[in-house]
Amino acid sequence: MKTLTPKLLLLLGLALLFQGCSSAPKKINKHRDLYAKLGNFDKVYIPNEAPLISQMISVVQPELEVNARNKIANDIHHAIKKYKVEPQIVVSLIDTESNFSYSKVSSTGDLSLGQVNVEVWNVEFKRMKMPLIEKAKLVTEDQAYAMEKMAQILSILKKRHAKKDRRWYARYHSNTTKYKMDYLTKIEVRMKMLAESRMLSTQKALALSSQNTP
Repeated sequence: MKTLTPKLLLLLGLALLFQGCSSAPKKINKHRDLYAKLGNFDKVYIPNEAPLISQMISVVQPELEVNARNKIANDIHHAIKKYKVEPQIVVSLIDTESNFSYSKVSSTGDLSLGQVNVEVWNVEFKRMKMPLIEKAKLVTEDQAYAMEKMAQILSILKKRHAKKDRRWYARYHSNTTKYKMDYLTKIEVRMKMLAESRMLSTQKALALSSQNTP
């Protein structure tokens, strides 16, 4: 076997270094391409009104009973009025997390419509010197408390990451890039449904308006 000289070892090391550097942009571009395919409905201004939120819920969960839908919409309305989070983001996240089933419990113990991980977030709430999440209140049929906690968590994430991370709300699920991208793909399905529904509603309103114009 031929012995590698120091010079050959140096050249080999440089070749491996440049090979590693050349592969990095490919990973970045891969995620950038995925981001580019995502829509912008998360940035569309939707007034924080319970009837509008109820309509959005009916798009992603048409089988949900009307009274239950209106109650959840009202809870979301009050929660995001306090914590300033976009309603379409909350609706899409809830549908992705729990399909609007308040009794769902994940394999990691996440609870409520928003699938809040009490153990993880109470560590953070304690660090921030905030009142801890009360686990028992998350699992009641009345989800007003659960919606407030979800909105509070989203508000924290938004303040921390929105300036540098266009899709900051995916951090509700994970801070790991791979899991964030998988999560965003699921959220985007809901966002597109809401965007298309809104466009159809606008078109119908314009058609009715033109018919009524003398």
